[in-house]
Amino acid sequence: MQLTYRGQSYETPAISVDAVPTGETATFMGRPYVRKQFTVAQRQQPAELTYRGVRYAR
Repeated sequence: MQLTYRGQSYETPAISVDAVPTGETATFMGRPYVRKQFTVAQRQQPAELTYRGVRYAR
């Protein structure tokens, strides 16, 4: 995914989100809905980062 922050473009991978129905029903503002459990895949952090133009390592 191509993003821009303060005029600087950068690339980020799309995050995978899986939704699994739980079989539970809830009510919100008078309307019933089926609840789902969401899991987000962890993404790898880069070894070298940049803050205000200065590179550093974790």
